[in-house]
Amino acid sequence: MRKLGGLILALGLSAAAMAGPKPLASVSKFDGKFFWVKAGTLPADAAKSLTGAKSILIDLTFPHNVAVKGDKAGNHWFTLVIADQGSDWVWHQTTAGALIPVSGGVVKAGKYTVSVPINGIPKSVLADKQQTISIGPGTSGLASPTSFTIDRLRGK
Repeated sequence: MRKLGGLILALGLSAAAMAGPKPLASVSKFDGKFFWVKAGTLPADAAKSLTGAKSILIDLTFPHNVAVKGDKAGNHWFTLVIADQGSDWVWHQTTAGALIPVSGGVVKAGKYTVSVPINGIPKSVLADKQQTISIGPGTSGLASPTSFTIDRLRGK
């Protein structure tokens, strides 16, 4: 009986290890309207990488294709901006965002890495030991609600 319990535990641990790390944030039923998504606690190496960074890389995953509607001018876009609060709790937001590639009005299912310039977030805040990161997705519009995960953040 002990061997069976040990085998079940070993299989469970190996399955959890193969599943990979938990995403920093999961967004479900996103309708395309801008809002802030609070990221989970950054791993120590990711927080350390923000010190001296010129941009922040965001890894995200779309499990399904996303149909993006055009804006009034007919442009299709899906962007992400970042805000950071250090230990002083002052809100600092990037002045520019990252564009997620849209081809033919569709964001294809898959994994993406996009880069957001840190302009607007002081280096002292990025070097702070306490990081409260929020990510703001926005679009020109979506044909239907979608979901995605923010898997990782790191400085570059």
